[in-house]
Amino acid sequence: MKTTRKPTSLDYAILGLVHQKPQTGYGIRKAFDTTALGNYSSSPGVIYPALTRLQELGLVVNATIKDTKKSKFHCTKEGESILKAWLLKPIEIKDIAKSLNDLLLRFAFMENLLNRKLQLEFLSSFQDVLKKYIKSLKEYHKSEYNTMPLNARLAFEHGIDSYTTTLKWCVKTISDLKKQKTEN
Repeated sequence: MKTTRKPTSLDYAILGLVHQKPQTGYGIRKAFDTTALGNYSSSPGVIYPALTRLQELGLVVNATIKDTKKSKFHCTKEGESILKAWLLKPIEIKDIAKSLNDLLLRFAFMENLLNRKLQLEFLSSFQDVLKKYIKSLKEYHKSEYNTMPLNARLAFEHGIDSYTTTLKWCVKTISDLKKQKTEN
């Protein structure tokens, strides 16, 4: 029975993993434990309810492999479609401010689902929105510089520097992908 709930960021992370390759529940937990996905909990009390939710949504199925008798979660066609729609979702300033990790997660799962042109469009949009956001942060910083407590100002400057580093990563990644495209 399908529900009308929408997938969460954790659901998309799991969906992306099982789309790349079918996985056991333990394998999914291990991936969360040993990779950058670690900002999500690898607890069985988090992963297994998410897998149940994805099954209820019809986005994954749990199938037993005859040779090993182990069951692995597989992405369904509907799961792939939902994942692809999430990857193609337009980037907004609120995504940069509130869910930067989700944007990087989206990029990480693009390689097997989106062609290079769409990957570059995503990165270009990411770059453009980052530039706007950084500009607004710098304007705010300039206008509030004299009234901000020192530690608050220093923390704010760290934020600007972090976003600037992400922008540099975008520029480099676009260049790397374009270079790879011309080499192939």
